[in-house]
Amino acid sequence: MVNHDHDLTARRVAQNQATFRAANEEIEAAAQAIAPELPRVPFICECAETDCTRTVRLSPSEYELIRSDPTRFVVIPGHEVCEVDGEHVARVVGREADYTIMEKVGTAGEEARQLDRRAGSDSATRPTVAEQDA
Repeated sequence: MVNHDHDLTARRVAQNQATFRAANEEIEAAAQAIAPELPRVPFICECAETDCTRTVRLSPSEYELIRSDPTRFVVIPGHEVCEVDGEHVARVVGREADYTIMEKVGTAGEEARQLDRRAGSDSATRPTVAEQDA
């Protein structure tokens, strides 16, 4: 039997993070237009907290590598949320000194894929995190 409350929770989490991701894509585009030589750009933490305003500095290539997988999100250390309202919605897939890479799973992962603004674009030409690690 499908638990619709859990599906709604997972969808809400994915939608919150997709909103932060959309803002980060605008930040990335503005940084590239204004100062393409900027080594690190302040991106908004893409955690599940709707009112989070913390930032993490990444190079554009670091952000693109994470962003190349629509289920992956960047959060600041301490903002790793894997369970919401009793539902497993994400897992940690990588840690760096300044940020953590999270992957949406289950319904949250499916929703993240559906909300991906880049779906159907040139995403096939960008390396995935798994390809980069190989």
